[in-house]
Amino acid sequence: MTNDKPLTLLTKSRFLSGLQCHKRLWLEIHESCAAVSTANLQILQGREFDAVVQRLQPGVVISRDAGMLAAITQTAAVLESGAPQVLYQPAFRTGDWAVTADVVRRAGTGFELLEVKAATEVKKVHIPDAAFQAMVMNKAGIPVRRVFVGHIDREFVLQRPDDYRGLMVESDITDEVEQYLPGVAGHATEFKRVMADATAPSIAMGQQCTDPYPCSYQDRCAAEVERPEYPVDLLPWGGVVVEQLLADGYLDLREVPVARLKSEKHIRVHAATVSGVPYFDAGATATLRNPSPPFAYLDFETIGMAVPKLIGTRPFEQIPFQWSVHVEHSASEIEHHEYLAIESFGDFEELVRSLCAAVPIEGKVFAYNASFEARILRQLAARIPRYAASLQSIIDRLVDLLPITRKAYYHRDMRGSWSLKKVMPTISASLGYEHLDEVQAGDGAQLAFLELRSGEITRERSTILRQALLKYCRHDTWNIVVLRRFLCEEAF
Repeated sequence: MTNDKPLTLLTKSRFLSGLQCHKRLWLEIHESCAAVSTANLQILQGREFDAVVQRLQPGVVISRDAGMLAAITQTAAVLESGAPQVLYQPAFRTGDWAVTADVVRRAGTGFELLEVKAATEVKKVHIPDAAFQAMVMNKAGIPVRRVFVGHIDREFVLQRPDDYRGLMVESDITDEVEQYLPGVAGHATEFKRVMADATAPSIAMGQQCTDPYPCSYQDRCAAEVERPEYPVDLLPWGGVVVEQLLADGYLDLREVPVARLKSEKHIRVHAATVSGVPYFDAGATATLRNPSPPFAYLDFETIGMAVPKLIGTRPFEQIPFQWSVHVEHSASEIEHHEYLAIESFGDFEELVRSLCAAVPIEGKVFAYNASFEARILRQLAARIPRYAASLQSIIDRLVDLLPITRKAYYHRDMRGSWSLKKVMPTISASLGYEHLDEVQAGDGAQLAFLELRSGEITRERSTILRQALLKYCRHDTWNIVVLRRFLCEEAF
């Protein structure tokens, strides 16, 4: 007799985990991590898109509050009533295989399966996801005639408040699922064996740790093996070179003969790693030493929403909600300006007006990865034409410190990355981001913004998050100030 405990059921999430890595599947059963935080941008975006889909196609929603087994019972009862044409979150089981589908619709004598994804296209991983569901439903006596992925139309533009007709596009993946189906039962049987094993599979860390989804057990697996302080896979854009080095038994970059490296960048990283002496090319910073103040330093924080909220915007369009500007008049005179839109989010004119007032009308404007700032400025110019000339002036004066830093500087503690968060602590520990409260990275800024906009927040919590956002963005532009000075001063 099959055990009814939910832990023994092979669900679609466990099926996908097994496809990605047997060890991940085993750990989910035997050494489960704490529940995945709901404060995850992708999860929040997915839930919001699900809610829109349910409004667009009304139906019966199966409750998940009481767990999988209760949902299976409720689904069977609803289907037996014969009334609903559309079911949301229905659950099905055959033996010890069980799935919760996003949408199931009646279609003649059978059913259609719709997998809802807050993505702009069908992805490779969606096929086995849907195929496992179709197999379980078919075996449970729910014949699946067609299978679709309901994803976001990237060309959708919100024209009227809450009018999301056309946001979802249904792509028919029936043929792809049918091609995949013959192997599904074999995979499922194999994964049940993995789940039942007393010991974890022995699998080395690799690409499967992040593809197609980041694994929650990476730290646990990393702790099982002694990795060198500077592994060869930190070589930036290493690709085939890293694969060959690993195949030849090289684990520590410091032990790799320099003759094995052909890329100038790899040789530079290798030399700094072996010697411990930071690399610096004064010639690469020459353009920074010519201009005279005033200098401006600019950074935007943006949010890309799967379900657009502002009239005239598209799904995942990066909408600015915050900016920070430091203005350097001289070595001893620096002022700071900032803007944060929570209640006023979408008031592009106020955002642009205040930005143009903060940035001097002459002098270089420094940013890190300035192509992003330029894109946001161009979008703002298109929205607020009367400020287009002022915004274009800022674009024309942008100086990107990222490519200059890549050419001029490398410290081995950057570990193959030139992100601002990796570069700055090698200049001074105080310039790192770990000491910041609440918001330490861009995704944290977006989550803080969404929480502030949710309306479900105390005044105390609101104050904390607002201050955290301002501090984070201000820290970014101050770091750009320090970086420009560092690149100039190190040349002498």
